[in-house]
This record gives sequence, structure tokens and C-alpha cells, in this order.
Amino acid sequence: MTEPKIEKNESFKELVLALKASRGQKKVDSAYQSAVLNRVRDLEQAQAAESKKITTATMRGEDLEKLALLDPLTDLYNYRTFIKELKAELSRARRYQHSVALCMISIDNFEEMSKQYGLLTADAILKIIGNVVKHAVREVDISGRYNKHQFIIALTNSGVSGGAIVAERIRQRIAGQAISYNWESFSLTGSFGVAVYPDQTEEWDALIARAVDAMEHATARGGDRVLAI
Repeated sequence: MTEPKIEKNESFKELVLALKASRGQKKVDSAYQSAVLNRVRDLEQAQAAESKKITTATMRGEDLEKLALLDPLTDLYNYRTFIKELKAELSRARRYQHSVALCMISIDNFEEMSKQYGLLTADAILKIIGNVVKHAVREVDISGRYNKHQFIIALTNSGVSGGAIVAERIRQRIAGQAISYNWESFSLTGSFGVAVYPDQTEEWDALIARAVDAMEHATARGGDRVLAI
């Protein structure tokens, strides 16, 4: 995989060209890709098991519906709802022969910030990122909280170029946020991975694995960047 060089003032056209140039130049190591795919499947099983522990006896109406569909902190889809919606979207894409871009987002250095600034600040960071994501996508797109500090977006009828453009837009907006703690301010950055159905895979879990793979490569290269494999 070759990293597209994305400068903060680079135009969308240059971004698209850089990402197109990066595709197909190097295959991802199969063992590493398999390990990422296994992690995606393990997470699905863990999330399904965890959902069975939720007590709903005292909940009813809108509270119960919200619990079932949304992440309570960010108001984005929770993991289970997102996966359900992603599968449905890929089924539509297969039927009508259009593409879907998947974007994975990881908050850089989130664990360190949580330890340094505390859980309340960590929650505030997650709410800020969730709000950025909600306002950066279209109504037809699907966005959710993937796990503790990662987010995921399915962009309907979008290829690698469209997915990268949205990812770059979100990256810039995240970098423009400032968090205050004890009269001190610090900035946020994110690492982004983009994968596309059906160009790279036709299976939902393999699609997530490829996006996770690209995101982790972005993190390994210092974060605050967009990568597509």
C-alpha cells in the first residue's frame, strides 16, 4: 500500500488523484488482512453477547427504542444497528449495481488523553466527534460508533474518491476542534481508512476489515491522515 500524500491545503481534485494513484500498487499482506478480519468477526460476537446483558424491564416506549438503535453518548447508530443497516445497504447496492464507500475513523491518542484528562473529558471528545460526523454526511449515508474510540460511515453510491473526500472533510473539521481542560486547550486529530464495495470485496465483514486495515496504517504513519488500500 502506498500512502497518498495529503496536505491540509490540498484541493479535493489533488486528493482524488493521489488516492487513485495509490490503488493497486501493493497488495496487503494476507496474514495481516486475515487477522484484521478475525478481529471484526470477534467484535461482532462480543457486541451480540453484550447486548443480551442489557436489562429492559424498566424501560418502555422511546427509551427502549433509542437503546436498541443508538449509541447513548453520540446518538449515532450503535454497532449492531450499523451492521444491520450496512448489510441492507450492500444488498441494495448489489441489486442496483452501485458502489458503497466505507470509512473508518479512529481518534488519535484517545487512550492517553483519557488517562491524562479523565473520563468526562473523554466523553466530551466522543460527543464532539459524533457531532462532526453527523453534520458531515448526507441523510442517505449511515454513520455509527464502531467501538470505544472509533467511528464508521457507509457512503451510499460512492467510490474511493467520494469516500476519501468525505474523510478528508471530517479530518479537517476534527483538527479544527479545541478541547479545554483546566484552562488549557488541546487539539484533536483522527486517522481514516477507506474501502469500497464491490471494487475490493463483496462481503460486509471483509469490507470493514479492509477499512480497519487502512485506518491502522494511517495511525502507524503518525495519524491525522486519510488512507485507502
